[in-house]
Amino acid sequence: MTTPSATLGIRTVPAYPERRRALFYVFDGGSGIGHLRRLARIADVMQERFSCLIVTGHDAAPQWIVPHGCEYVRLPAWDSLIPSKAQYWGRTTFLDATLDEAVGLRRSIIEGVVRGFRPDVLIVDHLPLGAHEELAPILKTTHCLKCLVTRGIQNETEDLQRLVLGGPALDSLRHDYDRIFSAIDPGVFDLKTNYELPPQIADKILSVGYVAPERKATLRADTRTARGIANDALWVVASAGSGQWGEPLIEACLALVERYPDVCFDIVMGPRSRMRHTGDQALRGTERVRLHSTCSSLDSMHASADLVITCGGYNTLLETIQGGARILCIPYRTDARDEPLHHATILRRFVDIRVAADIDSLLELFEEAIADCRSGPARDRRAALDMGGAERISRTIRSDLDRH
Repeated sequence: MTTPSATLGIRTVPAYPERRRALFYVFDGGSGIGHLRRLARIADVMQERFSCLIVTGHDAAPQWIVPHGCEYVRLPAWDSLIPSKAQYWGRTTFLDATLDEAVGLRRSIIEGVVRGFRPDVLIVDHLPLGAHEELAPILKTTHCLKCLVTRGIQNETEDLQRLVLGGPALDSLRHDYDRIFSAIDPGVFDLKTNYELPPQIADKILSVGYVAPERKATLRADTRTARGIANDALWVVASAGSGQWGEPLIEACLALVERYPDVCFDIVMGPRSRMRHTGDQALRGTERVRLHSTCSSLDSMHASADLVITCGGYNTLLETIQGGARILCIPYRTDARDEPLHHATILRRFVDIRVAADIDSLLELFEEAIADCRSGPARDRRAALDMGGAERISRTIRSDLDRH
């Protein structure tokens, strides 16, 4: 049957233009959820022109990190597949399987997602080959644009050559990947010059700036009003990222509450913390002090506080820098070659941040910082930092796909 539009020679335009497809693989073998947060922010920017699907083993994904409009596939987590990881949480593995069998299980699921979703671009986080090299054959057989996103600064005390910058991982960067996005301001750290990379790989690196949340002009006022904190009150937000290994910092922050009765506190243990306080009910829900296990508005709280205490995670630092808070950084990784301590140390050129590797230094640093907070807002160079990484990644991928 001939439709009227066909008779008139009018081309029928779909109600919605067909979007390209972006598949995000998020490494979930470490302690934190920062990798998921970073790629979720990129997906949030890209989803206007892409159908975005995130694949990860993080169980926090569906709750409050994956942006509205994106979809996700939850892989069996390494915490439930590897005996040593399950033991840390005081539980047994959900499947009796060797490491090779566990890798095969996750790889088969990822392969099925790739076949069904048919991505135009595969965006991989942190490890070129994925955890335990589960992506190795998938990278060879998947015909699409392939990009790696890295925070730039690496944890150099880990097996960096094996995992990222050497051996099969380096070969994959050379032969499988089209782009390497270094998600850090190049004035803070230059991935190309800080690691000895061959020209074929260095030429693929694009420094795009930090992947940071959007800063709204009314965020501070709105967040403080919602929390019930006056604009002129001193507000401290303390968080330990995911919470795994951050328990000493949270305990030290709880000890500050009684010392400073005129200061408001929000203390966030993190979704992976093992802390189970039984005597903190007086803190919970009070006007001045609140203790949280998790907090979906933590990014806004970081940007609206007067002082933030942190282990130095990438996302916490950026969320805080988007506001005007001073920062106390006590990383649980205490080697200067590791990312949290290294990153926080070099950020001192731009941001009012105090860094210490020893938790015993917290009280002295806190006293100094609170005294400074009472004298007025921080005056530093944070506004000079490039925060446009997510938009720059999205724009570059669109341009690369147009050329393909």
